[in-house]
Amino acid sequence: MSKSAPKAPDYAAAAQQQGQASKEITEQQTWANRPDQNTPWGSTTWQNKQEWDPTTNQYINKWTQDTTLNDQSQRALDAQMGLTTGRSELGASMMGRARDEFGNEMDWNKFQQGGNAVNPEDIQRDISTDGLTELDPSQKYYQNANDAIYNQWADRALPQQERDTDRLRTQLYNMGLKEGDSAYNTEMERMRQAQGDAQRQAQYQATIGSGAEAQRMLGMDAATRGQMFGERAQQGAFGNQAAGQQFGQNMASSQYQTQLRQQQIAEEMQKRGFSLNEINALISGQQVAMPNMPGFNTATKSDTTNYLGAAQMQGQSDLDRFNAQQAAAQGMLSGIGSVAGGFMMSDRKFKRDVRRIGSTPGGTPLYTFRYIFGGPEMVGVMADEVPHAVTKVAGISFVDYSKVN
Repeated sequence: MSKSAPKAPDYAAAAQQQGQASKEITEQQTWANRPDQNTPWGSTTWQNKQEWDPTTNQYINKWTQDTTLNDQSQRALDAQMGLTTGRSELGASMMGRARDEFGNEMDWNKFQQGGNAVNPEDIQRDISTDGLTELDPSQKYYQNANDAIYNQWADRALPQQERDTDRLRTQLYNMGLKEGDSAYNTEMERMRQAQGDAQRQAQYQATIGSGAEAQRMLGMDAATRGQMFGERAQQGAFGNQAAGQQFGQNMASSQYQTQLRQQQIAEEMQKRGFSLNEINALISGQQVAMPNMPGFNTATKSDTTNYLGAAQMQGQSDLDRFNAQQAAAQGMLSGIGSVAGGFMMSDRKFKRDVRRIGSTPGGTPLYTFRYIFGGPEMVGVMADEVPHAVTKVAGISFVDYSKVN
């Protein structure tokens, strides 16, 4: 039977042991998720070395991922990179041309002037010219058409480009790549180049398309004017047939001048976008792709041994067992005390916190003590010091204090 309660478990040590186990399992999981992979196009391998971590003041594993192409893929990549470099440098050298073409505002005054409205004073009568003002083939047709064509593409394509970028980023993360990795940066840069090429091509198409649209709008203006003058001529707005003939000749001349101006504008717009189109043709092209490694089922982290919980359960179990032993001992001693006829139990092995405080009148040492199974502080003698007053019951010493001097 224990004389004192069991010692509490070392919870701090249990927590440290559990933390160490968690660290070891994390290392094992990381190792399991770093397989070397081989494909017909190349391989991906992993290396690690111990490096000092100043944040935790210990050595930890630092991992390095290497992607290696086979000989054919490497030669193709080297050739492609060399070609891309050459084309990019050539394209860069042509940027001065594109800058000159697009850097200056369109000089509309250098084009053939459009046909003027027929002057009614030259055709015998002063007629009303409401709605027959001079044509104004200005830049507004070109700019409005350019914005409309490009915005139509952008409304559909730009959101799709954002979704494609997010999808590629997620795919690279799932492959174990992250920002800063060479393979990650290469794939993202290729995506950005392709999207930039698409945007530049859309701008070029808008430039070409807007020229044609501007020409169409100017033609519609000329046709409308011709129809209006024709209707007036038929209605007798001009005094005689000669006036009508003169009107027709003037209209034909006006329309020719307008058409010539439209052709000059369209040619100038095509010229302005020619260098940009050549640059796009140079820098666009299919790059050699990095090998896509097959997916695999990654190892998941397993739970660590619950050392802390086990320590808590063990401590509670020890305490419960101690309490049960104490209760049993107290019950047994109580029963024995009844059998001993009221004698006081004075067996030294059942006492704790023993301290001598003096002696009886006959010189027998007196002590204060507590029984190991609980209760208040008591005063009495030790059975082994008054053998003449001791009675034993079930091997336990009881003292008859009437016999103690």
